Formats: sequence, structure tokens, C-alpha cells
Amino acid sequence: MNNDDLLMSKLIAETYSESTDKDQPNAVGELRSYFEKKLNAVEFISLKDYVEQNNLKMNPISFQENTKCYRLNINSKILDFPSNWSIFKQINTEDIVYIDQSLDQDFLLDIFAEINGQFFNILFVKDSINVKIVYLPEDSSREHLQWFRGFVEKKNQDSEQVELDSKKDAA
Repeated sequence: MNNDDLLMSKLIAETYSESTDKDQPNAVGELRSYFEKKLNAVEFISLKDYVEQNNLKMNPISFQENTKCYRLNINSKILDFPSNWSIFKQINTEDIVYIDQSLDQDFLLDIFAEINGQFFNILFVKDSINVKIVYLPEDSSREHLQWFRGFVEKKNQDSEQVELDSKKDAA
């Protein structure tokens, strides 16, 4: 079954399982957004593809072993953040680190707003051994955060399954 068939099957199933207490149909723009979100939920796409489809910005962050800092190259500037400072100390132990205005005790959002020329919420995501910073618009950051959590959960499940399969093959 290809992705289009899978999406249509899911949408038909949802249509029949939805309650009929809605009086007004959604606007065309809302429907398009709804279907795009459903497509992303149905299909397990890559981090890069999701970022591109949703017009988000993403930058890699590298760990500098000699200084024990996370380095970000952005807009011809190099920023080093100590790995034991602020939310950067969580990157080693967590696959996703999210920060919005309510969680920003160290004014990181202000630093990144100054660099980007625009205010964004920030998400650090581990993609295998690489760390990426994703800039999320305030109004939709929770929806994007939910997708990234699902992505990491699925990635972790897949890697656990591969590990179990390789142990079975070795036995």
C-alpha cells in the first residue's frame, strides 16, 4: 500500500469514527493544514523532511571535545555554549530539550532572537549522535514539539527492535 492509499484509508476511518455533533465545516485552509498534519503523523518522515515541509529553521550543533562546549555556526558567527551550563547539560541525557518563554531562566531565547532577528522557541533534538537546534514559531511550537517527541520515540523503538533482531540472529 503506498502513502496515498494509507492516508486515504486513515482519513476514511476517521470520518466514520468522528462524532457528528459539529455544526460547521472547517475552512479550506484549516482542512489543508489538518490533512498535512495527518500525513506527517501517518508517514514516518526524516527530521530534515519535516523541517522543510513545515518551513522551520534548523542548525547543527557540534560538541567540541577540547573545550567541552557545544558549538553553533550561524549567520557567519560562532557561538560556544559550555556543556555544563543551562539546558546544554541536558543534551547528553535527553533526546529532546525544549525551551519556551516559561522555561527560559538563562535568557537563551533572547540570545537566539538577537542572532536570528526573530523570536522563536527552541528545540534541541538528537538525531543519532548529532544534535540539531530547531527554531519553532511560538504559535505552533507545541504541535511541532509533539511531532518531534513522536519522531524520537519511533526512532528509539526502531533502534531497540534492530538491537533485539541482531541479538536473535547472533544466538
